[in-house]
Amino acid sequence: MATTTNDDKWKLTYWYPSNNHPGEDTSEYIMQRHEAGKAWVFESEPNNERSYMFARILDDGDNLYAGTWYETTSPTGEFKGAQYSGAGQLLLSDAGDKLEGMWAGAGYDHDKKEMKVYSGKWLIEKLN
Repeated sequence: MATTTNDDKWKLTYWYPSNNHPGEDTSEYIMQRHEAGKAWVFESEPNNERSYMFARILDDGDNLYAGTWYETTSPTGEFKGAQYSGAGQLLLSDAGDKLEGMWAGAGYDHDKKEMKVYSGKWLIEKLN
């Protein structure tokens, strides 16, 4: 596990398929990171949209991290406070200041009117 200070700030960005146009949209959170044994726990700071995200990832060795995430979207945004969850795998940079990988999670396909598993890019970068 890379050496980092406990309770530091990171920016979490993830890309997801847009419901409104071809291509992708992004969401970003400023996260507090805490260490719990071999796990890194990220919890979003309060924001103006009142959305929330939590991720817990475990050091699987060789700079590979795997874990789960939970998100409550903004009650006033496009997804009207919907709750989502899923899993992801990320690789930690040699400098220990960036995790890059993929997430997967279920969501509602509005065109087909059914649940679908989505996936996308996931990036977590240290801020301080």
